[in-house]
Order: sequence, then structure tokens, then C-alpha cells
Amino acid sequence: MPRAATIVPMSADSFSTELAAGNALVQQAQTLATTDFAQARALWQRAGQHFYRAHQADRNQPEAAFRLAQAWMAEAYALQKEGSPNALLMWSNAAAQCELAFDLDSENGRIAMTAASCHHFAGEEDASKAWRRIGEHLLQDKAASDVGDGD
Repeated sequence: MPRAATIVPMSADSFSTELAAGNALVQQAQTLATTDFAQARALWQRAGQHFYRAHQADRNQPEAAFRLAQAWMAEAYALQKEGSPNALLMWSNAAAQCELAFDLDSENGRIAMTAASCHHFAGEEDASKAWRRIGEHLLQDKAASDVGDGD
């Protein structure tokens, strides 16, 4: 009789470890991107796996959700560079992941602006404009708040 798989819950340590591993791979990928794009792409893909596991470890943590979106953006860019018809779908997936990250940090204008960019590259102009307006509003509010805090 087959044994049932044991599900081991991920811990806060798993979240931190996976996030750090993904971030380290992104740094390596950025260093290689201009000289060996294929190797950089492979590193971004591995980083995305770590960000996915970090996101699974703590689904309420916006940083992991956003880093996963960024990994998908890197893949979307690679597909676009190759002329792949799948690039639009990947940009759309990255936009959806940005929206999920925004749900976890709804005051973050940077995430909203990133969602706008992803929608733009996916050819989803109405969504891009809407997310850009949200992002601009949040960033203006933050800038005004920062000025007010300096008094």
C-alpha cells in the first residue's frame, strides 16, 4: 500500500532562507546579464523558485510575493527578447503576481507602478493606466508625508 506524503510546514526560518537565497541568485544574474544572458536567465529562474518557496512559507509577506513577480518579469523579458509569443502571457502573469503583492501591501506605490509596467508590456493598456494612476497617487501621498515628517 502506498504511503501518504508527509507535508512539512515551512517556518519563518524557511521564509528568510529562501528569500536570501533568491536575492543572492538575483545579484549573480545581474552581474552576468550583459555578458552571458543565458546563464543570467537560468539564475533568475532558480531565484524565482526560491521566491516561490519563500512566498509559500509566508503568504502574508509582500516582499516574497513581489520578488516572485520580479522573477517572472525577468522571464517575460527573456521570452520577449527571443520573440516568443509566450512573452505576453508571462507579462500578464507577472502583473497578476504584482497585484497579489499589492493586496498584501496596499500602500506601496512602487508595487502598483510595477504592475502598471507589466500590464503595459502585456498589451493591457487600460489596466496599465489604472495601476499607473494608483501608483502615482500613492507615491505622491508618500512624498507629501515624507516632506511633512521632515518639519
